Order: sequence, then structure tokens, then C-alpha cells
Amino acid sequence: MAKEIERQFVVNDEHPEWKRIVDTLPKKRLIQTTIHRGDGNKLRVRLIDDLKNGKKSALFAFKVQKKSRRTEPNVREEYEWEVPYRVAMYIMIGHIEVRKLRHEYTHTDGKIWEIDMYEGANTGIVIADLELATMHEKYEIPEWIGQETTKNKKITNNSFSLHPYMNWTEKEKDLFQSLKKRK
Repeated sequence: MAKEIERQFVVNDEHPEWKRIVDTLPKKRLIQTTIHRGDGNKLRVRLIDDLKNGKKSALFAFKVQKKSRRTEPNVREEYEWEVPYRVAMYIMIGHIEVRKLRHEYTHTDGKIWEIDMYEGANTGIVIADLELATMHEKYEIPEWIGQETTKNKKITNNSFSLHPYMNWTEKEKDLFQSLKKRK
């Protein structure tokens, strides 16, 4: 298994610089579902459509959450393997799907950010993930990135499938919108 060390942030999708670059970034359409959850473990199936070259692929990912402090990144043991697209589609039947467009952005410090613009029941959510090589790796934050939500259990793919944005209360939506501005 590989180790995933990750931080997550809300994207200020109203920031002029984000609006300027978003359509220039490589993107893929992802449809995913979690088919098993339990005690920090999860098994996810993901369909991936590369919108530039039309290539379709599918992955299984098994993740095991490790304990980390509130100020530290999320740390998981992660194993991913490619599966036939059609097999993944069949396995997803009957499970709640999360749909998103994933943009890839390389910042001036060379770090690659994955920005997910959610669709369907979660339209309105834009999240950026940054994978790190070590727990204390230094990185720069692009100006259009809002507040960090790494430890916020409400802002995860898992929670978006169980309680989608369209079902959030106005108070929950307002709180999310407030996270777009960095403190």
C-alpha cells in the first residue's frame, strides 16, 4: 500500500484569478461511489473520463484512515488498482454516486493541486486537495484558495454522498460560503 498525505481547502470560485485560469486547466470527469465504509476504512469505485483525449478508465481504491492531529494533514494507507470500466459501472449500480470535474493545477512552487468542482446534487462545492510527500512538507497556497477543511468531516466525498449540498440548510450553505475567504 502507498501512503497518502493530504490537505484539503475550499476554493474561492469567485476569485478573479481562479475565473481566469479554470478553463485552461486539464480536466477529467469523475463519477464515484463508496461501496464499503467502516471504522476509517473505505472501498471506492471511480469512473474517469479524460475530457482532453476521451480516454475512459476505472479504479478501485481501498483507504485506511490513520490518526493524525487536528493541525496535521490526513494520512491514509491507500491501495489503488485499475479495473475494466464496464465492471466498475456494474459494481456502482445501486450505490449513491458523487459527480465532479477534476482540474489539475501546478502552482509556482511546483506542487500539483487537484481541484474538484462538484456536479449534480453537490453543485456549488469546489474543493482543492494537495498531496504531500511528508507530514511537514512546505507548500505555497494559491491566492484563490480559501480556508483549510482537512479535518472537517462534513466536507468529504463520503459526506457529500450521504448528505448532498442541495439538502444542506441555508445556515450550512452560508457557513460553507464563508470558508471561501482565507483568514
